[in-house]
Amino acid sequence: MAFEIDIGFVSAAAGKPHNEDFCAAMLPEPGKEALGAVAALADGVSTGGLGRDAAQTTVTAVVRDYHGVPATWDTTVALDRIIQAQNRWWHAQNRARETQPGQLGLTTLTALVLRGHTYTVASVGDSRAYLLRDGHWRQLSTDHVMPGIDFRHQLTRALGGEP
Repeated sequence: MAFEIDIGFVSAAAGKPHNEDFCAAMLPEPGKEALGAVAALADGVSTGGLGRDAAQTTVTAVVRDYHGVPATWDTTVALDRIIQAQNRWWHAQNRARETQPGQLGLTTLTALVLRGHTYTVASVGDSRAYLLRDGHWRQLSTDHVMPGIDFRHQLTRALGGEP
């Protein structure tokens, strides 16, 4: 059974001088429909200085590399390997720049794959994925933030932060 996908993006800087968000989606090429569609969004961590770069390169890698994996790979395996590769690369870049303040690339990431009759969500940080069904919103991702209302914007996990 075929279906249509409408894709749209909206982002706002939320009171910051610069918007470091990035998002993209990719539909499969003819002949690779079995892999499904992939979408990803990221919010670069501005305190690192290279948050926009980290967000853009990570989202681009996820949506492009996903359609390059073997069709036999489980979706969770594909996303895990792609995201781990991006994390390792950004972490290595950050380690090389440790002595340069304001030169760290850190980002949140949420990716969604629609494949067959299933969906898979992968998330790092606090960029959220929701399911809207019958007028009700359900959060699918988990925020990786400090507990307590005063710390809800302090990340405990970000791509590029740890090996």
